[in-house]
Amino acid sequence: MEKTIFEYLDYREYLKDFYDWKKNKYSFYSYRLFSQKAGFKSPNFLKLVIDGKRNLTKESVFRFSKALNLNKSETDYFENIVFLNQCRSLDEKNAYLCKIMRHRVKCDPKKIEESQYEYYSQWYHPVIRELVTAVDFGDDFKRLASLVIPSITVSEAKRSVDLLLKLNYIRKNDHGNYEKISNTLTTGPQVRSVAVSNFHKSMIKLGSDAIERFPSKLRNISSLTLSVSEDTCSQVISKIETFRKELLDLAEADSEPSKVLQLNMQLFPLSDNFDKGGDR
Repeated sequence: MEKTIFEYLDYREYLKDFYDWKKNKYSFYSYRLFSQKAGFKSPNFLKLVIDGKRNLTKESVFRFSKALNLNKSETDYFENIVFLNQCRSLDEKNAYLCKIMRHRVKCDPKKIEESQYEYYSQWYHPVIRELVTAVDFGDDFKRLASLVIPSITVSEAKRSVDLLLKLNYIRKNDHGNYEKISNTLTTGPQVRSVAVSNFHKSMIKLGSDAIERFPSKLRNISSLTLSVSEDTCSQVISKIETFRKELLDLAEADSEPSKVLQLNMQLFPLSDNFDKGGDR
């Protein structure tokens, strides 16, 4: 295979590429042959896993690793990407992703996925990105840290700026001031998913704390509980997206920003689907 297993975060994608590579190299290779090597009775178990119709257990991970001819390090990595994809808890996903990152950095020290993961895993990095481009703080990181609510340390402020520079999210211009660079995360969807989930979880907690941290005149917190159809739900989501874009345009057009705001928009179900008779 052209790609090593350490370049994958989706184990089903890896299995598909492995099978296609084997099939192209050896015309006699089949799902049945893989099952025989792995010790499975079902001749198409590999296809079911690739298609997302079956998951792997710890025991079947070991059997697959044997059929894939993986060494100890590759087997450990394979196990971690399997359970990263299959687990549902955010804490579990973070634990598996940390192990995966250690493998990937060893294989390619130039990768910056770990730094990109950190960007969204610490709530204050996006805040610092907004502050350094709005305030001429003269590299006074004590002042920069003091502007953040809730407060962060001077070293956290310095590390945050270093990270933003490393990721090319900001740069210093000819006048010595910081300016934004339009950039997006280039990590795979698995990394983005976990990192952004961490970010939203942190920001939701900050929103909860804001009720006691700030007087009502400095915050705007409200909620709606709605009963809607699937079609109306889609329209609500669409309106939220439009509203977000309008606010971004409004902020980008502001030539004299004086504070950084956080707006959380959360939409989630409070009941299962039901019909008019009340039956599920």
